[in-house]
Amino acid sequence: MTREEYNSLYEKYLAGKCSIQERIDLENFQDSFEFKGQEWNESLMGNSEEIKESIQEDLFNSIQEHDRSRVFRARRWYSAAAAVLILISAGLYYSNRSAEPVLVKTELPRFKNDIAPGKNKAVLTLDDGSTIDLDDAKNGILASESNIDIKKTGSGQLEYTAGAQGTKTVKYNTLSTPKGGEYQLLLPDGSKVWLNSGSTLRFPTAFVGSERIVELNGEAYFDIAKNSKMPFLVRTNNAMDIKVLGTQFNVMAYDDEKNINTTLIEGSVEVLKGSGKTMLKPGQEAILNRGSGNIKVASADLEQAIAWKNGYFIFYNENIESIMRKVSRWYNVDVIYQGNLSNKDFVGTISRNKNVSELLKMLELTGAVNFSIDGRRITVMP
Repeated sequence: MTREEYNSLYEKYLAGKCSIQERIDLENFQDSFEFKGQEWNESLMGNSEEIKESIQEDLFNSIQEHDRSRVFRARRWYSAAAAVLILISAGLYYSNRSAEPVLVKTELPRFKNDIAPGKNKAVLTLDDGSTIDLDDAKNGILASESNIDIKKTGSGQLEYTAGAQGTKTVKYNTLSTPKGGEYQLLLPDGSKVWLNSGSTLRFPTAFVGSERIVELNGEAYFDIAKNSKMPFLVRTNNAMDIKVLGTQFNVMAYDDEKNINTTLIEGSVEVLKGSGKTMLKPGQEAILNRGSGNIKVASADLEQAIAWKNGYFIFYNENIESIMRKVSRWYNVDVIYQGNLSNKDFVGTISRNKNVSELLKMLELTGAVNFSIDGRRITVMP
């Protein structure tokens, strides 16, 4: 980032016009202080630590003045992270539904061990039932089925390519990511899929007929190749279908979540539940309540919906149980609870590339929750 780019982004932040990604970029740059170019040397900028402290103080004041009115509609809340280090992308907050929130400083806990974040990891199950561990497989062609080459093209990427003669024989493969894993897939029609942790996608090795149908359990982001003659259909846990021609959208359909969320980024999708149909516009999401079977359409926070794909956790007024379900999937841990934590909501953003202790410590700095780690078990306490 050049000095001009930094100044422009910093002024944009002070004006309250930064997107979450821009805020993350700004914080990462300030945190690393890897100033590049002749104009960023100490003779011009002075001591970097002093500059850093000054900028962080300005940022804290700006957060206090701008975020309350611009982003959170005058709702009062406090950055617990600011007590240690002002982080735009890793500030975590909480609100208590029964009382005015307060900032509480706590001592960082001593964990018995730490847990690394998830990584590119998945298993491919072929039509004949044989499996390929993609984490161990070398780059190149892994298998061929009915004139379709299955290739690992790089870390975390799988590609299906039809031969010159194409194919009329349809076989089915399943891509499964465990807890602590994610993967990318290029389908034979050119559609791209990002599969989140603890998810499975069943799909044909070639699309023939009048529809392109895949089956999802878990969460995935889809960038669908346009084909007006062959709509693309995502089936979620036998609960509902999402029908598209060519568009980008996110589907969250985990078995342990009470809702199935379909969030439209661009294009249009049709959500099908029984005989009912619901059309979405960009920026909207369809929320299917598993219990009632009802679908509600609402405005979506797109950055939050696809934060996982972009390498971040983003929480907006989210309770600890919801947060810890995401933590459990990404870090491959078990979670147990002690005491009542149901009246506390948290807000914040942090990279998914951090060890779990960094996320837990940020949550603890709110003074609203505490954790212990023993092996791959996290205990959550008031």
